[in-house]
Amino acid sequence: MAVTFTKRARNMITAGLVLILPIWASWVLVAFLFRLLRDASLWAIEALLLSSVGRSLLEHWGFTAQTWHERGLEALPWPLRWSLAGAAVVLTVMLLYLLGAVATNILGRRLIGLAERLVDRLPLIKTVYRASKQVLEMMTGESARPFTRVVLVPFPGPQTRSIGFVTRPVHDPRTGQRLLAVLVATTPNPTTGFLLLVADDQVVDLDWTVEEAFKTIMSGGVLMPPLSKNNHDHT
Repeated sequence: MAVTFTKRARNMITAGLVLILPIWASWVLVAFLFRLLRDASLWAIEALLLSSVGRSLLEHWGFTAQTWHERGLEALPWPLRWSLAGAAVVLTVMLLYLLGAVATNILGRRLIGLAERLVDRLPLIKTVYRASKQVLEMMTGESARPFTRVVLVPFPGPQTRSIGFVTRPVHDPRTGQRLLAVLVATTPNPTTGFLLLVADDQVVDLDWTVEEAFKTIMSGGVLMPPLSKNNHDHT
């Protein structure tokens, strides 16, 4: 009886975790994006509230500029707090839209080109800016395919295999050998990982989608799809 109860309790707890963890992960992501968009324009809301017009609003709400300096949004009751936070998010979205409109017209592209030429004169900043821009363009472009294949690679040792994402083929300039740039993401946080250059004949193709591979990595293998017989060495 005790064993049956323990097994049932474990099954119920597991089922509860399966239900709540995706909701929690989604909430964490949405909250992070909301705070990011809010904080990007919160300075404009603060400047408005500390202006002559804004100070009268604060006094009408029963607060002072000193209170705002000490506690920020936390000084306000939650309806006002969420209203101002929402206004900051909307303002950020509008600014992003305007920047996108500027970046896509002829004059805007010329101005951006001028600014980039100035950035190119700053050694460290130039490297970070160019690399960040190329990665973002690759990830968000309409024809972007950052991960072309899901493969197994011999990592971290020759007798083990890790799940990797092929990002592009390259060639060894000395031997002409075809290599693959493979990103091996870490578990359970796939935003970090290792970049490997692996010989083409050392990888094993998987007939998994990128989504299936990410699910496998994030779940530690619990949600791993079957290894089909169609998987093969790329030789």
